[in-house]
Amino acid sequence: MNPTLQDAHILVVEDDPNAQLITVDLLRLAGAKNCYPRKSVAAALSFAQSLPRVDLFLVDINMPGQSGYDLLQAVRQNPKLQHAKVVAVTAGTLDEDVSKARELGFDGFISKPLKMALFAKQVGQILNGETVWDWR
Repeated sequence: MNPTLQDAHILVVEDDPNAQLITVDLLRLAGAKNCYPRKSVAAALSFAQSLPRVDLFLVDINMPGQSGYDLLQAVRQNPKLQHAKVVAVTAGTLDEDVSKARELGFDGFISKPLKMALFAKQVGQILNGETVWDWR
């Protein structure tokens, strides 16, 4: 059974404080109760281990140090986290960026700036097992 937005455990991995705040606020305004922001891949992975489960990682691709690609690889190799969905939330929307995200196995792609009226619906669709690839 797929979790609802209200019940899902969501980690927002974003190094930009303004983008992080907007993402988390949009989720919480839509009813997300278990939404956790982290500024780095290492912090997100460490925190994820303390949660009962993680349903979704919303991750920026281009961050200093480890990237969203590094997070995806670590999640897929971790028995506790490997079933979590990993969605790129990024401003890198060139065709090459989207193709690379697909090839590496991201579960979705949402471009920045976020579409405020649509974002929570997109996250709900992803949690429901639907595919969202929105890069324009």
